[in-house]
Amino acid sequence: MEDNGSLFASEDIVHSYPHCWRCKQPVIFRATPQWFCSVDSFKDEAIAACEDVRWVPSWGRDRMRSMILERTDWCISRQRRWGLPIPVFYCKDCGKPVCTEESIEAVASLFEEKGSNAWFDMDAADILPKGFTCPHCGKNSGFTKEEDTLDGWFDSGSTHFASMKKDQGFWPATMYLEGLDQYHGWTVDGEGKAMHKSLGNGVDPADVFNENGADILRLWAASADYHADVRCSKEIFKQLSQNYLKFRNTCKFMLDNLVDFDPEKLTKPEDMPVLDRWLLTKLNELIEKAEQSYCDYEFHIITHAVNDFCVNTLSSFYLDIVKDRLYCADEHARRCAQTALYRILVDFTKLVAPILCFTAQEIWSYIPKLEGMQEYVCWERMPEAKSDEDAAFDAKWAKIIAVRDDVKKVLEQARADKTIGSSLEAAVTLYCSDEMYDFLNAIPMDELADLMIVSHVDLVKGEGGVRGLTEGLGMSVAHAAGNKCLRCWKFDTAVGEDGLCPRCAKVLG
Repeated sequence: MEDNGSLFASEDIVHSYPHCWRCKQPVIFRATPQWFCSVDSFKDEAIAACEDVRWVPSWGRDRMRSMILERTDWCISRQRRWGLPIPVFYCKDCGKPVCTEESIEAVASLFEEKGSNAWFDMDAADILPKGFTCPHCGKNSGFTKEEDTLDGWFDSGSTHFASMKKDQGFWPATMYLEGLDQYHGWTVDGEGKAMHKSLGNGVDPADVFNENGADILRLWAASADYHADVRCSKEIFKQLSQNYLKFRNTCKFMLDNLVDFDPEKLTKPEDMPVLDRWLLTKLNELIEKAEQSYCDYEFHIITHAVNDFCVNTLSSFYLDIVKDRLYCADEHARRCAQTALYRILVDFTKLVAPILCFTAQEIWSYIPKLEGMQEYVCWERMPEAKSDEDAAFDAKWAKIIAVRDDVKKVLEQARADKTIGSSLEAAVTLYCSDEMYDFLNAIPMDELADLMIVSHVDLVKGEGGVRGLTEGLGMSVAHAAGNKCLRCWKFDTAVGEDGLCPRCAKVLG
């Protein structure tokens, strides 16, 4: 056409061609006979069965139901060189497929004796019984084998019935798991690429065990949101190891402070300081969230909640405040703190046991035991939330924390101005409205000072100081009067010649 001037226009086009994701070679398209399973015969029954299943996630029900409704036939054959063979023969005379009770029994006996790979190693004449004839034409001139393999989903969807009925004696199963093309994400590397042997970007679980321990791998699996692609890399395991160490060190701190604790002498919540009672309410919230998340199979919510509880509720707040009471207070005040720590540690360990099973058992082995507690934490029942406080208590504590946050800001400024060094060098004056004064004055001043981690707190009615975000509150910071106690590091005007404040001197006897 170009030579005789009939070609209007031409250009070279570069386009992509589909390649096999395994061998990377171009895909050859061809028409080939397939095996199909009719869905019409059991479609209504399958749709009805969807209503009796609890779906996680819940939208799985609609997806599965619509898939069944839209399908009339299921292609169950695959043109692959691996997989479970389709046990069908073809008559060399009439060419029709042969699949009878006799031929199936011969194949079943072969698989039982030599495994399914024997199908690929043997000829049809060696598999079928001697004298076997075609059920269609009655001849026995010879047979060939089907070369297609079964769809893996059809295979798994049918073999489970036989294995459960025969080997386990019950059916159906209590739980089924689906793969990516239904509900779940791939495991991908740190860059988001799917892991393949050919790419060399896989992570060997044995390497994770040897480098980080088995519990880190379990923590990774539980921390992942399996609805989307799950990332796996050394950097991710490094971050998880830091979270794990935070949890482990927090539990170690609590264990260290329970060495002399008698669990038979637990303090009642109503006899505990307000801080300890608040901590137990936060524990109840964690238990409720974990219980619901376990029921919903949302394990990543549990691991995130536990990490947040360790970092924010315990390490950055409660434990930072209560250290002074654990080391320096009288027996009752210390026992109250130990009671809170004990209840936290026991329930905490039970909550994480399904995920960090080895670590939880190690912690459990050191916890002082009450009568009736099991030797192994996995034998224990999950903790139940206890309604120790009410909504009014939660509202009160939200207000206390808001005041504390405001005080922390003025303490930071005082440090920047070189007025104080550590917060224990500070004396804080709070200028309060009548309502705020009555609210804070209901809290013992030594508890209020401990909450703010300062040496002294004064309440004054009226306006003054630096205004914070809390309504009806002003604040000022000065260096605390007196000398520094060598034991608790608080400043007190009554520090003796031995360098101890009256409180620490009394504790030491």
